[in-house]
Amino acid sequence: MSETTETPVDAELSDRELDRLWELALHEERVLNERSGYFLIAHAMLLVFAVTAIEYLHIFAVMACILIGAVMSILWLIVNARQLQEMRTAAGIVRDRLPGYVAYRKAIPSRGIRKFGPGAFAFGIPLAVASIWLMFAAERLWSLLWPA
Repeated sequence: MSETTETPVDAELSDRELDRLWELALHEERVLNERSGYFLIAHAMLLVFAVTAIEYLHIFAVMACILIGAVMSILWLIVNARQLQEMRTAAGIVRDRLPGYVAYRKAIPSRGIRKFGPGAFAFGIPLAVASIWLMFAAERLWSLLWPA
């Protein structure tokens, strides 16, 4: 059998390894935030297109735009969940081993919205955007089934 070269989570890490892990956690957080910005821009453009298309395109073309938006929201949620897990894993390994970070965590209050932290951001925004797409679809279907 071959030996594994992975470093156990409880192993003693050098300062350099701790710094690299902390940089990885910061990188993952940055990617999460940047990706969310790109997804929001894409959703905004698609939503504007779909609302504008109501006037000019068939209902099925509009519904296709809505479906694409809903699928994008689900994919966004899945990608954010993975990214958040990677960020939390890297930060969790070094969290209690960096004296400056330990002091910082003790100094800030851990109540209110801060308690939910990145999870609210990573899951809340994609779910809110998905609900917009679902309401938009329901409104279009309602107008198709029961015209005014």
